[in-house]
Amino acid sequence: MKVSRVIEAKGVSHAYVGWSNELKLTVEGGEIVIGLDESSLRAIAQVCNNKIAEQDEEKAEEAKKLAAEKELEESTED
Repeated sequence: MKVSRVIEAKGVSHAYVGWSNELKLTVEGGEIVIGLDESSLRAIAQVCNNKIAEQDEEKAEEAKKLAAEKELEESTED
């Protein structure tokens, strides 16, 4: 049997991983505690790190585009 539950939680203010591999998230209105084994914890970390790297790359590309547009505007004003 497969059991799944979707929990909508907003405003994560604190995240903690205890010695027993419990991921604790403090959110608006309470706390979410997830028991994980080491491989699951590592998988979550890898996914989070990949997502952060992807977002950083997107932000860098957007900043580059904005800088190029600004430079172009400044050169056409002269």
